[in-house]
Amino acid sequence: MGIMGQTRQRSAIKLCLTGCYRQVTVLTLTGLLYACGGGGGSSGGSISLVSGDQDADPVVLEVPIAYTRRPLPTEPTDLRDPLAFNPGARLLVRDRASTTAEEIDVGAQVLAIVAEEEGIDSDQVLLDIKDLDSAYDGSTIIFAARAVPQPAEINLDSTSWNLWVYDIESQQASYLIPSRLKRNEGIETGGGHDLAPHYLPDDRIVFSSTRQVASQARQLNEGRNQIFAALDEDGDDPAAVLHIYDPLNRAAEFRQISFNLSHDLDPTVLAGGDIVFSRWNNTATDHISLYRIAPDGSGLSPLYGFDSQNSGTEGSAVAYTQPRELDDGRLASLIKPFASQTLGGDIALINSADFASAGQPVWGGSGGGTGEGQEPLTATEIRTDGLLSSGGQFASVYPLRDGTGRLLVSWSDCRVVDPDANLPEGEAPGAGDYPPCTLQPDNDVAAPPLYGGWVYNPADNTQQPVVLAEEGFMVSELIAAEPRDFPDLLARADNFNGELAQANQGKLEISSVYDVDSVDASPAGIAQHARPGTAAHRDRSARFLRIIQPVPIPDRDVFDIPRYAFGVSSAFSFREIAGYVPVEPDGSVGVTVPANRPFSFSVLDAQGRRIGAPHRYWLQLSPGETLRCTGCHEAGAAVPHGRLDSQPPSSNPGAVVLGDGTTGFPDTDSNTLFATEPGQNMADTWDFHRPLDNATASARALSLSQQYTDEWRAPGVTADADILDRDYDPAWTDIPAGSPIVVPNLDPSQPSRIVINYIDHIQPIWERTRTAVDNGAGNTIEQCTGCHDSAGETLVPAGQLDLSAAPSDIDSNHYRSYRELLSGDSQQWLDNGNTLVDRQRICTDTDEDGNVITTTLMIPVGATLRAGSARGSSGFFNCFEGGDCGPDPAPPLPDNCTEDGGTVVPATRNTINHQGMLSQAELRLISEWLDIGAQYFNNPFDARLLD
Repeated sequence: MGIMGQTRQRSAIKLCLTGCYRQVTVLTLTGLLYACGGGGGSSGGSISLVSGDQDADPVVLEVPIAYTRRPLPTEPTDLRDPLAFNPGARLLVRDRASTTAEEIDVGAQVLAIVAEEEGIDSDQVLLDIKDLDSAYDGSTIIFAARAVPQPAEINLDSTSWNLWVYDIESQQASYLIPSRLKRNEGIETGGGHDLAPHYLPDDRIVFSSTRQVASQARQLNEGRNQIFAALDEDGDDPAAVLHIYDPLNRAAEFRQISFNLSHDLDPTVLAGGDIVFSRWNNTATDHISLYRIAPDGSGLSPLYGFDSQNSGTEGSAVAYTQPRELDDGRLASLIKPFASQTLGGDIALINSADFASAGQPVWGGSGGGTGEGQEPLTATEIRTDGLLSSGGQFASVYPLRDGTGRLLVSWSDCRVVDPDANLPEGEAPGAGDYPPCTLQPDNDVAAPPLYGGWVYNPADNTQQPVVLAEEGFMVSELIAAEPRDFPDLLARADNFNGELAQANQGKLEISSVYDVDSVDASPAGIAQHARPGTAAHRDRSARFLRIIQPVPIPDRDVFDIPRYAFGVSSAFSFREIAGYVPVEPDGSVGVTVPANRPFSFSVLDAQGRRIGAPHRYWLQLSPGETLRCTGCHEAGAAVPHGRLDSQPPSSNPGAVVLGDGTTGFPDTDSNTLFATEPGQNMADTWDFHRPLDNATASARALSLSQQYTDEWRAPGVTADADILDRDYDPAWTDIPAGSPIVVPNLDPSQPSRIVINYIDHIQPIWERTRTAVDNGAGNTIEQCTGCHDSAGETLVPAGQLDLSAAPSDIDSNHYRSYRELLSGDSQQWLDNGNTLVDRQRICTDTDEDGNVITTTLMIPVGATLRAGSARGSSGFFNCFEGGDCGPDPAPPLPDNCTEDGGTVVPATRNTINHQGMLSQAELRLISEWLDIGAQYFNNPFDARLLD
């Protein structure tokens, strides 16, 4: 033994005798175990956990443990890829937490069952296992496994992640879902992957799955050409969302309870009965934070970390994963980048009761929310930024519920490659060639990690081995099958509405859209906007709420959607409009919304165009649920938002006691629309009184048009102008019968929706015959394309805008009109040969060396429309609403430039009055199409996309 080896052994002996402290490195584990009385798997110094009722020593707990052991992966799996298959894993169960306990290879049982089912030998099956959990009585272990017959590259797509259960008493593993058909249902279209199971207190199981049972059932009603599991928003894999499995099939065998467009993962049940899980928000911010939901699918809410994704080392981005509740009510969560460079991360202890994010206390806290919302499990440096982590890293965490505060963890020390190791040629390095980072502080060549299973005691910052680490392998998960208290059964919410539940609807209530983080951000003050007959009331900015729902996207093997179908930007994907509801004068909203589906909303002005930023996160309502929020949130504000139990006080003053003794709103008809108490907002007041013929019915239902009639004003007060002229005109016979704007469901009891395709619904506006106008040259024109057309490349279109259906020179799959409106272009003219060409200027400059530099300049013409924003498309709408109309004239010819010649088209800015040329209904259609993303198609299964 060399001097270095002797030093390491002495260090190991010292550490063992002082209690195997947290600073023990995995490098010295073999020497440590030898020095403590044994080596390999027979260490007399390893920990043995025994429960308090079996032994007075609170350190010991005689309960089974289960862990996964797998070959060391060559690279970490992205957390956004939960379906990834990493073969070679084994699930091993011991009857007690001791390194000397006998192990049962549950993975071998799984392989044998699958092999028999497939009619092959078990050595022909590759296996991956993850997501371990145990029953509350400690009798069973539940997990996810994926078994793939070899060759894997051929058979992988025909297999799925399945849920398994292991009975500790009988020592037998079996499928959780007995029916082979049911457990793999829909696998050919992306369904059937079941992950991350966790017991509910009534023996049902919550799990993450690509089944999307409610979403797929809705596809039938919506007339999709194919039933499939929708892809996540990156378009890579089917979205795995939360489901409930009931083995007794008491109400439904499978039920979908979350409706994210990306993954909902790692569900676990809190003592209070709620489910906490990791949600991948990928609509705008691409992060993973903790959410909460009730087992019936109600109460979906951010819980922690939404605004603190940069809470890793040196501000590095992290995801919050593997949430588990501690005895003191805090959460332990493994935090690491979702595309980590390493296999592990740090463990954060989270105070979610008092904080919504790190450093962000909840609204109206009880005073406990001081300091930070999270702290690391250990004071030892554990990095999440990809640099060498001197304190090692964790790969999993599982709190023991024995009152000691200890945790089972998978942990690896930080090791580097010994630069002084002189290995014979062809000999693999051994543990002695991988010293700890702390012994080689200048060496940044990381050695392979060595993850073993440990019990960590935060009381004295020590840990002891439970599962010995082995070179080339890792213990990736570790749990105990200990009896523990059952969580509470959640009672139904007090505001549950049975009638809405029967109609498969929920209700959205907003105190005021003018409320921004508890501040009245309205132009003239909420109380003034609410007062009929005033200028503030007449000019209030928020008039309608638009409810939007996403269109599910299939895997390319199911239906390959061509890129051009999305239009100029795929960022908006496909969107449909579920309907509209008026915003009450004080900014409040009350509206019924279809349940069990993702939706978002936008606030609109009097023209039906979105004001402010869109709401970019998906909401959902369970049947009969009422979702109430105070108002809106300013992006980047250091205050929590969206968490249902952390709502700010409303800045809406609401109803007041009036001079006649009634409670209501000044200058309103308080005889028929009186409030039931001071402070009540207008939406609640309206809901109490309307509809007149059915006091129990919901007041404001979604409408497929923007309609408003003033019923608030008091007698004698001037009424608001009605907004009733925006319905889609039945005289639009140029809309194809097979592609209507309003699309019904096959089930007539389910609501219709608005689906806008450019070629079917916007292009006909330019070609529609309408009242003739003079084009300024003495010719009468009856269509937009009468002026805005290149006439077979023989004319410069008016305003440099060609609205024809000819193929675009930018993308021949798009109409020219579509790209002319939405993409920047160059000014055109007729050259000396009377051919329509881009107008070019040849410019010369001389550099510092006297060289003549010649450049060709085009004259840009900006896009008239802006995808995603009707209000940002003022260059177009000004033409019809009294503003400047047409492109700016070309800049003067610079002195150093020449033009070869051509016919300059006279400027057309403001030469033709366009007001009244398009109807309010047409302008509304264009506005809503722009706001939802200006897609070329919004039906991805349109038969024309197959061409």
